[in-house]
Order: sequence, then structure tokens, then C-alpha cells
Amino acid sequence: MALAACLLLGAWGVGGCDEQGDEGFVVLMSASPSGLDPRFVTSDASAQLVGLLHAGLVTVDTQSGEPQLDLAASVKQPTPTRYAFTLREDAYFHDGEPITTEDVRYTLMQLDSDLVQSPYAGTQRRIESFETIDDKQFVIELEAPHAPFLTSLSLGIVPKHVCAGHEECPGDPIGAGPFEFVEKEGEHRYVFQGFEEYFEGEPPVDKLVFKVVEDSNTRLLALLGGTADLVQNAVSPMMLPVVEEAKQLEVETAPSFKYSYVAFNLEHPILKKRRVRRAIAYGIDRQAIVEHKFRGHATLATGLLAPSHWAYEPDVPTYPYRPDKARGLLDEAGYPRPGPDQPRFEVEFKVSSDRFRKSIVELMASHLGRIGIEVTVRSYEWGTFFHDIKSRNFAMTTLQWPSVVEPGLYKWIFHSDNIPTADNRSAGANRGAYRNERVDELLERGESVTDRDERRDIYGKIQKILARDLPYVSLWHESNMAILKRGVQGYYMTPNGRFEALKQTKPPSND
Repeated sequence: MALAACLLLGAWGVGGCDEQGDEGFVVLMSASPSGLDPRFVTSDASAQLVGLLHAGLVTVDTQSGEPQLDLAASVKQPTPTRYAFTLREDAYFHDGEPITTEDVRYTLMQLDSDLVQSPYAGTQRRIESFETIDDKQFVIELEAPHAPFLTSLSLGIVPKHVCAGHEECPGDPIGAGPFEFVEKEGEHRYVFQGFEEYFEGEPPVDKLVFKVVEDSNTRLLALLGGTADLVQNAVSPMMLPVVEEAKQLEVETAPSFKYSYVAFNLEHPILKKRRVRRAIAYGIDRQAIVEHKFRGHATLATGLLAPSHWAYEPDVPTYPYRPDKARGLLDEAGYPRPGPDQPRFEVEFKVSSDRFRKSIVELMASHLGRIGIEVTVRSYEWGTFFHDIKSRNFAMTTLQWPSVVEPGLYKWIFHSDNIPTADNRSAGANRGAYRNERVDELLERGESVTDRDERRDIYGKIQKILARDLPYVSLWHESNMAILKRGVQGYYMTPNGRFEALKQTKPPSND
């Protein structure tokens, strides 16, 4: 198997097994990052690399998802709107310059400037004043209480002396994270090295190489052939039997905050009826899909938040596989079967061209066919597919939120103010046009209240309403899955799927 992998990799130009040499610690990714300036990160691939190059005042790359101090040595909150920070004395940028209050001021207070116009401009808009005490101390006053504010400060701090006067930081990325940028080749190979002055200590991995390999089978062959050390969440669970037979590889799994769902266009004449959506929820055998497609490496979801999340509400309506109940709901909704072999109605289900995701949708379509819904599956390359979703040009679709950490995300997804329009397709992520005044009210309260217990109660009510209204059918939380070259030490996974552990991972010995 390994020999065949070596030959194929060489034939495909990925590199044969004899080419490892001084390549470094190689991590395979499925997609290229869209950029490495933390102020413009919108893709998961970018976020994974940016988290190694840059550091924020806090980090949410934690097991709980709650913010912990990073560049900040301390933070005090004397009032709901006032935050007093002290920076670490031992934090430096990769060019050797110390991190100062001015770097923080520049990063945060230029997000909404005419020059920068960052996707994270909302952070600056909430700041009423930024008061400098000295090079290491400053105070931020908000216009109004905003519970997720501390989480938003996980944004990487950029050096003012490099970035000021530019829309994006020029030249190679300079951050304060555990690794510093060395070089890149096109959009498919990125080389980092351990930062000697990193405040938590220089990483054991000296040379870190990220290779973008879009084909899942090719990634697997690279692992089998010994030309890669790590792949995380980029090999289909269906290929696990092959991996488990390979003596040179190890598999690790861990819970995640990833959330997969079926979304509805609530302006669709049929799908706008709640009984129909409930029937669809009862008509999909999610447990069978988890067992057969994910080989058990996923847990059924009841909403956006995973069971390990601090705001998770377990007492919500759930939808186990009950095809008889689904058929009854469709009858009640006014869609009886016209005849024994005739569908109640037809609906289109859009999905990306990813083969694994398409196979899951085809299985769901088969399940829905059993209750009398004829589903036409249409797959598109990612750009076309996502444009259609943002334009509400769909009836049903399935997507995944890769890291649901801050429950304030509910507002971005379900508040009626965040319904995209033809003039502004980026107005929000309420792409199915869900409207509920009570949910809007709770979402606004959830962001303004800072007491954690009160927030948990508010988001618990939101979860119950959404589970009844079903703008989404919650599917599952896929497990994080890492495939490692045997001998790699110290690697672990955080629920948000970032590469936090690489700053302490030890590569396999060459002995």
C-alpha cells in the first residue's frame, strides 16, 4: 500500500517518499487561505494559519471556547462597558519590536476606517473611547454593554510601524504568534518557522510546511506514502479503514464545535409551512448517516451549540427518525399522496460539488423519498453554490458552521435585520429569511447582558424557539479527526478545529 502511494504521488507531482529529507513538519490542507492579515480573515483555512502567525489580546483556541488571556497580561472590567488592559512585557513581533498600546490602538481603531474597511469593523463601532495610559496599559470604553466583546478581541494585533497607511499590511506577514512566516509558493505551499522570542517559548517544530492538496484521495496517499505528518479534518471518514490498517499512521478524534444543518428558504410556498419542515426533520435518518457515513465520529445536534458548550440547552424539541409521523404531518399540511407511487411534491436540494457532502445529500433525498417527497439533488462548484445561497436562490441546502463558539452568532444567523437583500447579499447570514419578533428581542438582550447565567437563560429560550420553528434542521456535530504520522508527540485538538497544538507538538524522531 505504501509503495503504491509513493509511486502515485510521484506521478502526480506531489512528491515521492524519498523526497521528505529536510521538508520539515508537513501539514496537508484541503483549501488555500484567502489571506494572512488577521483583519480580513473570512475563511477557515486563513483562520487556521493566521492563528499561528498572529496573537490577539485573548485567544478562543481553548477547550471550552471561552476567551483566555494571550497578549494581555490582565484585564479588569469595573463596569459593564469599561475594560482596563495591561499588555505582557515579554511579547514581541517577529521583527523584534515590542508590542505596545499603540499597536493595539491602531489595529482596533482603524478597522472601520475608509482605508481599511475590515469585515470586523463592528468591533471598532462599539468602542466609544480608547484611552492610552502608557506603552503597556490602556482602557477601552464601549458605547453600550456588549457581552461578546472580549471574544472579539481574539483578533490578531498587527504592527503599526509596518501596516499604518496601507489597506492591508504590506510584505510578508509579521505577527506575534508562535510561528513566523518564511515563504510561500503560489497558493499551495506555505513555510513557517518557530519564533525564538515567542512569549510561551519557541515551538519544538522548527520548520512547519503547509501544503494545499485539494483532492481527498491524494491527501490520504501522501499520508500513506510518508510525505506528510498531519492531516486534520481533511480525509473522509469513509477512508478510516484504510488509515487504521496503516501501521505508520495514528488516528485521533475529539469533540468539535462544528455544526451541520439543513437550511430552508422560508419564502418557498411549501417549505414556509412549519408542518412540512417538521416532517422533513422526522423523515431524515440522521443516526444512520452518522453510523454509516461518519463511522460514528459525529454526535446528533439539537441546535447550533454542542453539548459541551456553556450555553447549551438540552431541553428542546428533537426529531428522531419517525417516517410514519412525517407522513402524518405532510397529510395535515395538505400534501397527501396523489397515488401509491406518486410524490406529494417535488423540491430541489442544492449542495456543493464535494463528493462526500453530495453523497450525504443523496442519502437524505432517498430518506425523504420514503415519505413521499421527491428531491432533486443539484451540485455546484463552491463559488456558484455559495452565491446562490447568499442570494436565496435555493429551496433546501446543507452547510456547516465550522466553529460555533460565541452564542452571539445566533443574531448573525437568525435576526430579521440580518436577512440578505438583492442590494446587500452580505447583510447577514439569515439566508432563509427567518422572522420572529420574540427571537429578535431575545437576541438583542443576549448581546447586551453581561451576566453569564442570565445569558445562558436567554440563549436557552432562543434554542427552544428555534427547535420548534425549524428554520434549520440540526444534523450533527462532526468530531475533529486528526491523522498523524506515528511518533508525533503532544498534538491535541481544540473544538474550534484550529492548529493551536502545533506550538507544542514534537515531530517524529528520525532515529
